[in-house]
Amino acid sequence: MKTRETPQVKGSTFDARVAFARAATAFGWTAFGAVAVGATAAGAVAIGALAIRALAVKRAKIGRLSIDELEVGRLRVRELVVDKEERPEGAQSA
Repeated sequence: MKTRETPQVKGSTFDARVAFARAATAFGWTAFGAVAVGATAAGAVAIGALAIRALAVKRAKIGRLSIDELEVGRLRVRELVVDKEERPEGAQSA
């Protein structure tokens, strides 16, 4: 009796499906990692903005400010400290 042998097909569809599944899985993990990195960066930026805003609010305390009239064309001041001593009328300087 002769037995019939089935011819082997080169490049079966099973191998192609496994290769596609592996590539899709790798792409999925890469995308997941990119989303995680982006979320971490966005969180760091948000926390940094809150910290900077908190520092700016703490340092920008103004005790007293009185401006009667102000007209400025162009002004660049790094630090200006002016102390003016007010004396009651009739008091003379020594």
